[in-house]
Amino acid sequence: MKKRLQIILSNEAWMAVDDLSKEANSDFDGGHINYSDLINEMILCSKVDIKTLQLKHTDLRKSLRALASKGDLDLDTVLKTLSELKSTVKKKSKSVNEVVSI
Repeated sequence: MKKRLQIILSNEAWMAVDDLSKEANSDFDGGHINYSDLINEMILCSKVDIKTLQLKHTDLRKSLRALASKGDLDLDTVLKTLSELKSTVKKKSKSVNEVVSI
C-alpha cells in the first residue's frame, strides 16, 4: 500500500535530494529515477540516531519546566548541561551537512 505524504524539506535537505537525483539520472538511459523513488530509498537505507534527533529538537524551556517540576534541582547545572547538549548537536549537524555537500 502506498501512502501519500507532504513534507517540508530544509534547503540543505532539498539540495542533497536534488544533487543525488541528478547523479542517479546522469548517464542512466535505462529509465528514470524520480524524487519519490530517491527519497523512499534514502529512508529505507538510513539509520536514524534517535538521541541526536531528539537533542536537535529539544525545547530548552519545556525541558527546564519538566525538570523544575521534579523537585530539588540545581538550575544552573541543568541550564549549563542543556546548553552544552544543544551546542554539541549543532556541531554534529554542521559536520553532517559538510559531509553531505562533499
